[in-house]
Amino acid sequence: MEEIKQNALDFLKNGEYEKAAKLYVQLAMTHPEDENYLISAANCYDRIGDKKVALGLYKKAYEVNPQSLTLIINLSTIYYELKNYEQSKQFAEMALAIKEDNFSALMNLGNVCYARGDFEQALVYYEKMYTLNPNSYNAIVNIANTAYNLGQYLRAIEFAQMAISKRPTHADPYIVAGNCYAELMKTEEAAGCLKKASEIEPNSDWLCNSVAALYQKAGNWKQSLVYAWKAIVLKGNKVSADDHINFGYMLYEAEDSGQKELIEHYLARWEEMFADNPIVRYICSAIRHEQNVTATDLTYVKKLFDGFAGSFDEILTELDYQVPQYIAELLKDTLKTKLFKKRRILDLGCGTGLCGEAIKTYFPNEEFYGVDISEKMLAEAGKKDIYKMLYADDIMSFLDASTDVYHAVTAGDVLTYMGDLKPLFREIAGKIKFGGLLCFSISKNIYNQNDYYLSSSGRFAHSLAYIHRLLKYCGFEVLKQEEHVLRREGVHDVEGYVILATKNIEVVFE
Repeated sequence: MEEIKQNALDFLKNGEYEKAAKLYVQLAMTHPEDENYLISAANCYDRIGDKKVALGLYKKAYEVNPQSLTLIINLSTIYYELKNYEQSKQFAEMALAIKEDNFSALMNLGNVCYARGDFEQALVYYEKMYTLNPNSYNAIVNIANTAYNLGQYLRAIEFAQMAISKRPTHADPYIVAGNCYAELMKTEEAAGCLKKASEIEPNSDWLCNSVAALYQKAGNWKQSLVYAWKAIVLKGNKVSADDHINFGYMLYEAEDSGQKELIEHYLARWEEMFADNPIVRYICSAIRHEQNVTATDLTYVKKLFDGFAGSFDEILTELDYQVPQYIAELLKDTLKTKLFKKRRILDLGCGTGLCGEAIKTYFPNEEFYGVDISEKMLAEAGKKDIYKMLYADDIMSFLDASTDVYHAVTAGDVLTYMGDLKPLFREIAGKIKFGGLLCFSISKNIYNQNDYYLSSSGRFAHSLAYIHRLLKYCGFEVLKQEEHVLRREGVHDVEGYVILATKNIEVVFE
């Protein structure tokens, strides 16, 4: 027995936790009345990351001795780590009932509140920790972090500086202070703190991106791109589509500031490192204004809108996006005089349902159908109870495969992701009833005399003459068209047209 205990202790001291755990389990089986062997085994499994096994052993130990304060705290902690916040809270409160000033229980309760977004209550627990032990780094840094989340930036900086004085080689307090300085528009101080954090954790791509964002906000594009590129390099083959899109947007915004040589330097390095990536190729083509591109890369579009789905409506409100309302207004009079009730309306690139929502204001009894390449956008649209059916597909594939016909087809701010519209208009022509309506928006090509132009934002602008020519070719007659500012891109207004056309000729294409 003593030999097994000594061997277990030796394994534990040497960091051989799995071997130690097996011996402690053996001891627990021969001494079922002693919860400490089960706790020791659980601690070992916890150290090697097998938290589910650790939890099972803690629970068995709890059956043996439900009054063990150490065990109750361990259960609270592991439940928190497994994101079972309710159970973590219950055991932490049990610990406080046994010992009302238990530091670990207060920390677990604070952590649970923080994880749930209840920062005010989290701060109450962290302050109690600080009262119990004013020298506790955990109490100090947690107060700093929570105060930041509550917008108490000066207080957060005060506690972050206290944390830095205690552990100057820890990155967390520098990050908190940097974020607070950024909120207070003190860019130099913010950059200094985040740079220090990135020196402590040189392999943190997140920190590099944070520093890049600060320099970007300050208009220092050279330093911004240095750190943004470092983040890309650090991730290497783990760079996601979102990472590429974000880096592309930074290059696009830098171009707007006249940084042509700097941008080309990073475009070349980006292309060299990710030569086979279609998103990288597309963004590089857009920023260089390569006009041989006829359509946006579909992977790019899908990832772009997947990323925006949760906040899409709010973002477009901020950009003063009015296209859905313009389309609804154009349809309001024409649709009701030309078609029968219970009409089928297809919303191409429906996104979160903004266009369908605007049209349904005037036509509550129609059947709405939506198609979009982003499942996450469709999930948002589905919450609005607008569409009879929603389809996850790119619009060309959907139209090509569909045999259904519709009384009206809409496309709000969708054609901006396609250059050559001839294939699309031909498909649409086959899916609209004779006398049916097509209503859509285009961005105005103010850049050259071509049919369409790929801008550095990755969006296409079209000439009005080109659109009229295609509509006529596909058997449509323009009923109305209006010129509007469609939205903003950065600080610039995007001018364009909203066009309403009717199908008055059945065209057979060769």
